[in-house]
Amino acid sequence: MWIALAVPGVIVLAGLIYLATLDGNFRVRRSREVDVPRESAFAAIVDFESWPEWSPWLMHEPNAKLEYSDDYRQEGGNYSWDGKIIGAGRLTHVNINQPDRIEQRIEFVRPFKTRNQVIWEFEDRGDKTLVTWEMIGRMPFLFRFMAKRMEPMIERDYDLGLALLNGYLNASSPHPAISFIGEQQLENFSYWAIPCNGNLRQLEKARPAAIETLTAAAAGKTGLALTLFHRFDPMASQFRAEIAIPITDNMPASNYTRREFGGGRYFRLDLAGAHEFLPLAWYALSCHCRMYRIKPDPSRPALEIYHHNPAESSDSNPVVTALYMPIR
Repeated sequence: MWIALAVPGVIVLAGLIYLATLDGNFRVRRSREVDVPRESAFAAIVDFESWPEWSPWLMHEPNAKLEYSDDYRQEGGNYSWDGKIIGAGRLTHVNINQPDRIEQRIEFVRPFKTRNQVIWEFEDRGDKTLVTWEMIGRMPFLFRFMAKRMEPMIERDYDLGLALLNGYLNASSPHPAISFIGEQQLENFSYWAIPCNGNLRQLEKARPAAIETLTAAAAGKTGLALTLFHRFDPMASQFRAEIAIPITDNMPASNYTRREFGGGRYFRLDLAGAHEFLPLAWYALSCHCRMYRIKPDPSRPALEIYHHNPAESSDSNPVVTALYMPIR
């Protein structure tokens, strides 16, 4: 009997000792040039009521409850959020040094309690502004193991938030616009493809030439170009993919092997904006599915379907790409 009681205790003690050896501190610092003068960028960050327009977290739960203090644009002013999906917390202006720097305190209440420091810095770049967003904090003792994992995730959130902020500040500047469309059933189709393995940036460079080659082989008789990602993980650095075009039954002879897509249940996100924002859109889609407990199906490919060709327009903002995550 005493052995049965002792073993769980030893396991718990070993876990606590392990946590005690970990450094729970983390620091994330990301920058982006935005297409407005420094005063405009500074004013947007001071104005908490602007945050729902570009927040990389509130986009997942737009109906979350938001409350603002009477003096929310001043030192000591704050706003709080409370949602079933994104949790609850408060952000407070601690020090406002116009137009160079803003220091804030962020307090998370749910899913766990912690308090971190947030710093914004603004640097003139001619008619533009270099905006730097930084968080310095420490994970609660029982969550110390998450500190190193948090850094790359928060970096992506900050990169997405700064890109969305640029669009909020100047709608004509290149920026992403993200829409969560929801669950859809995709039908079977046949396709020709060119294999292309690597990271998302490498795929972006290879895509135009591959699509042009495939389209020429099909004599223009094809549907929307796409990429199929096999065993897709948005957090991974390398992918096994196929750049493809759908084909019909009466296609001309070709050197390309006819392949089949089996269809199935997918969750769709639409990205309006340049293809450079696709990695951030995939990250947003992955987070959205995780927040809503939508389980991906790794046995089927993820898809990017290109509704527009960025090369055909000098303005990338209307370019729409549909992202499909396979789900169970």
